[in-house]
Amino acid sequence: MKVYKKKIENPYVYLKNAQDILREKAKKDGEFYTYPKYVKMAGHTAWAGVLLALDYLFKKHDVKVKGRKDVDDYRHFIAKKDRKILNYFNSAYETLHLVMGYDGELSVKISKTGLDYAKIILDWVAKQGIDFEKEEL
Repeated sequence: MKVYKKKIENPYVYLKNAQDILREKAKKDGEFYTYPKYVKMAGHTAWAGVLLALDYLFKKHDVKVKGRKDVDDYRHFIAKKDRKILNYFNSAYETLHLVMGYDGELSVKISKTGLDYAKIILDWVAKQGIDFEKEEL
């Protein structure tokens, strides 16, 4: 019988994929993208990377949540660790998940800002001792 090891996912790959979606599919035209469908896809992809990184941190600190985690679970956890990162998390939530992911905002500056916030959060998680190449969820 074969034993399958769970594939390790790297949140930085999600961020890179979001950047690729914007660059290759959303079609930048000056200060705006042309296709909201791909802006939405990129926003959801980057947001998923942020949540994945935080899930690694939840596991490291042995944090258990009943049922599905919601944004407030992440907020409470981050607030205990670093209030400055909480501001980045809240802004990333607004920008990546709501403004890009649901509204499909076409502004290049807004998308860049959201991706920058995601990178800051991923870097912070990595500094907490999480090696995304070796950790498993």
